[in-house]
Amino acid sequence: MSIRAATLADTDEITLLCVATLEDDPNWRYRFPKAGEYRDDHIKYSRTRFATYLENAENGAYAVMVVEAPSKEDATVKKIIAVSMWVLPGHHLPKADAPVQVKKPPDHAERRDADQVRLAEFVRELTQARNSWFHDVYGDQQLGLILLGTHPDYRRLGAAAMLLKWGREKAEAERVPVTLFASPMGYPLYAKAGFAEVNKAHVQVEGDDVFVELPAMVWVP
Repeated sequence: MSIRAATLADTDEITLLCVATLEDDPNWRYRFPKAGEYRDDHIKYSRTRFATYLENAENGAYAVMVVEAPSKEDATVKKIIAVSMWVLPGHHLPKADAPVQVKKPPDHAERRDADQVRLAEFVRELTQARNSWFHDVYGDQQLGLILLGTHPDYRRLGAAAMLLKWGREKAEAERVPVTLFASPMGYPLYAKAGFAEVNKAHVQVEGDDVFVELPAMVWVP
């Protein structure tokens, strides 16, 4: 396995990887409960989101790192098996005069795979939690992990640990903390790596019995 920075040319492969990776993530299913029913919409709008992150990486505001390994179908062909997406220090807080403006993925009210009410509540709660627990404490001096995932067929090979190690080493070199909201599957990896849980975001639409909780975690060099 090898690690490298992703490019815009990887957009399609990363999109399909993330869709496969996130299918069993309860936080993703909460927002996109009809992803299977409207798969075309799900892939289309997911691609728009991840393309925006890759554009931010090209501009120097984000980092998108991938792990490649020989394909199980053809060992002579390398494929991306895991991906991580990071907001780099200096690009967490909006600044009108910043030389690099961080792009935000557009909202698509017409997408049929999403529960728009839950999606809006998720964004509202996570924005508030991020501001209170991360931005108010560390300001722009943090390395924020947006997403870390491995394709289901290539899990337990150490790919996610490689990507997390890359982030910790970068944070250590820049003397900043790593901040993230953990999924249930990712939590054990982060805890083992020394991340501390500082709080927990609770996302629930009023009158809805279904909710998700996301531990806020920090690793300080």
